[in-house]
Amino acid sequence: MTSAVITFRPEDTIRHVAKTLRTHHISGAPVIDDHRNVVGVISEADIMKLTASVPFPDIDPLNPFPVFSLTAYMSKVKRIPEEINALFEGLVTDVMTRKPVTITPEASISDAARIMHKRDFNRIPVVDDQGKLVGVITRDDLISVFAP
Repeated sequence: MTSAVITFRPEDTIRHVAKTLRTHHISGAPVIDDHRNVVGVISEADIMKLTASVPFPDIDPLNPFPVFSLTAYMSKVKRIPEEINALFEGLVTDVMTRKPVTITPEASISDAARIMHKRDFNRIPVVDDQGKLVGVITRDDLISVFAP
C-alpha cells in the first residue's frame, strides 16, 4: 500500500488533474473532501471519455472538391483548441467516478487483487472505518509482492 497518496478535490480542474497525473506518472487518484473522506476516483480513462466528445471533423475522400472540404475542415479544426480548453477547465466533480469501491487496511492482498481484477481497476483506495483515506493499493503494489 502507498500511504503518501496524490489526491484531488472535487473543485479541482481537469487541467490540474491531467498535469499532475503526467508529472507523477500515475493513471489516476482518489478524490477526497475536506475531511479526507473518499468521494470519488478520477483517472485517465475519465479524462479520455471527456476528450472523446470533441468532434474532430472527418475528411470525405470521395469529395470531388477537396479544396472546399479542406477549407471547411480547417475552420472546424481551428475551433477544437477552444473546445478542449473549455473541457479542461471543467471540474473533477463532473467527470469523476462517484461511490468508489474501497478496501480496508485489514483486507488481504488477495482480496485487493480479486477486486481489482474483477472490476479491471488500476488502483483501489484504502479507507479506515470512517471512510477516511489512509492509502491506495495499485497494480504495481500487487505485482511487487510477487516479483520484488
